[in-house]
Amino acid sequence: MRRVAVPFIVYWGDADPGELIFYPNVFRYVMQAEHALFWGLGYTRQKMQEWGVVNPRVHVEADYHRPLWVHDRGVCRLWVSKLGRSSLRLDFALVKDGEDEPAVTGHLVQVFVDARTMRPVSIPEELREALAAEEPAGEAADSRGAE
Repeated sequence: MRRVAVPFIVYWGDADPGELIFYPNVFRYVMQAEHALFWGLGYTRQKMQEWGVVNPRVHVEADYHRPLWVHDRGVCRLWVSKLGRSSLRLDFALVKDGEDEPAVTGHLVQVFVDARTMRPVSIPEELREALAAEEPAGEAADSRGAE
């Protein structure tokens, strides 16, 4: 299934007074990787409106294994780990440059729902196929240029 890797930098404004990453900012890096994944598959706001669906997050979880300090750099890896009828689980790992073990791991679950009724619907088939596809050779690399 699909995956992306997006670089991150812990900026001064991303940290608490102790210069450790302020925990909600981890999810900002994850959202940037999620954006790169969907954008790269052509899943845009316009497509969502055409399909009449939205995909709210219904569960988010993170485990902090090592500190991330101001000025740390690394990569946020995000991958599709489970594809249900109407739900999608994305796992992630934030790994500091020069380290093998992740500083933070976790996952999020989103459910595709009708934009008007907010009732679950099937993941649009076009998107399901794109998410389920194996990575083309050499394409699971960094998504540094994703808009």
